[in-house]
Amino acid sequence: MSFLLNGEFVDLEGTDPHVTLLDLVRDRGLTGTKEGCAEGDCGACTVVVREPTPSPHRPLIETRLDPPPLPAKDSERPSVYRAINGCLALAAQLPGTEVWTVEGVGDTGHAGGRAESQLHPVQEAIATTGGSQCGFCTPGFVMTMFASYYSPLVTDAQSVDPGGEVLAGNLCRCTGYRALRSVAALTSGAGLVEGSEHADRFASRLHDPVPGAVPAELGSAVVAYRPSTLAEAIARRASEPGLRVIAGATDVGVEVTRGFKRYPGILSLDAITDPIFSSCSRAEGTVTIGAGVTMTALEDFLRDGGVPLAGQMLPWFASRQIRNRATVGGNLMTASPIGDMSPVWLAHDAVALIGGLSGIREVRVADFFTGYRQTAVGADELLVALRIDDSVAPPRGRRVAWVRKVARRDRVDISTVAGAFLVVLDDRGTVVSARLAYGGVAATPVRALGAEDALIGAVWRAGDGGVRDARALLGSAFAPLSDHRGSASYRQRLITGLFDACLSETGIGSDR
Repeated sequence: MSFLLNGEFVDLEGTDPHVTLLDLVRDRGLTGTKEGCAEGDCGACTVVVREPTPSPHRPLIETRLDPPPLPAKDSERPSVYRAINGCLALAAQLPGTEVWTVEGVGDTGHAGGRAESQLHPVQEAIATTGGSQCGFCTPGFVMTMFASYYSPLVTDAQSVDPGGEVLAGNLCRCTGYRALRSVAALTSGAGLVEGSEHADRFASRLHDPVPGAVPAELGSAVVAYRPSTLAEAIARRASEPGLRVIAGATDVGVEVTRGFKRYPGILSLDAITDPIFSSCSRAEGTVTIGAGVTMTALEDFLRDGGVPLAGQMLPWFASRQIRNRATVGGNLMTASPIGDMSPVWLAHDAVALIGGLSGIREVRVADFFTGYRQTAVGADELLVALRIDDSVAPPRGRRVAWVRKVARRDRVDISTVAGAFLVVLDDRGTVVSARLAYGGVAATPVRALGAEDALIGAVWRAGDGGVRDARALLGSAFAPLSDHRGSASYRQRLITGLFDACLSETGIGSDR
């Protein structure tokens, strides 16, 4: 039972499953990887994992717990490098993983008679542009850019700062970001040029198969189980309901590092290969998103369109390092009232597929949150997938999909209030259906049902009577609390303010 670290196997036998990847690499003398915040915000602990490229998205899979096995060819597909936070990755998730730290990337092994470089091209670029001063954060920046170097630069279409998007999960206290952003923008994708696999061992490695996550039982006093099938995971969950369930562990990792929590046992779901759990599918206007799908994989899937609110919100969800690990199911299961994606699923009227020993049952996300940090998933069940009716608007009508997150920072921050609105209009601009969902205004993510009803039959423009009625109802729909992110009165203004902004940008006669 081991993982690969800079090309060498590291034995995990007997390791406490709570130990972080950051501690494991530093204990081996690889101290370039730093601890800054211990909660995935600063990026000083960034390392890179090589993972299989996500499999092609399949037709809708039957919702059963004994799906057909994956074709053998899926394990032979090309791989990708992903930057992750070492402080949030737990030993329970490491068996079979390939990890690279800053100490391992210096020599790319250039061929053609050229002397081997002791610096990776992104390291050289940072050094020559003055992108490092005290150096504490530099290894994290290097590893983020290393992953980007071997990836196409794909950012928000409206971005004027693509380098800043690459580096959103890395903080620097002393240099400023101009040089670092320039390096990130200029080097992203540079390792994918034709022929690079013949001159760069890391580019060449992308064409090698990756074993990927392997099922394992890790630890002695505390055991972590890592099943490979959904049926095994549900059986283990039913027999040991006290196990702490993790997938990406971006939330549980913080409980371990900052809250010093230890669990009697861990059930890690990141090695499950059942398509319904680990992939996305689209068929006849219905989209199914596996609970084990990472936010990055969901981004990739949605680049072809569909589920528009999710596509709009994902660029503002944490950082690339977090999105590379955080899963759709894990984010929903935290049941946070300020979770970024929960209003999105509410506005899309998603249905949660919940698996137990007796099979899969369905619960609308509107009924999923049963209280503060509580869900409809039983102690012997697991969230399996989300299903969304992604039908388009009526003929000659249109679908208004609008989402905003209000926070102190535009990246890597928790929202004060988030709004996700999905309004369907007929060819006259009359509201046929409306779903207005909010986060940060109640004990759970919630929809403004009264305002939604008032909009039906209204013309979607400022000044219409039904629109005015809906706005008035929004003003009294919720009783938000005050905290360090915003006062109750500020949140109350945001509830109506977001609605006004949506109407201003999308209403009939709007010039935006």
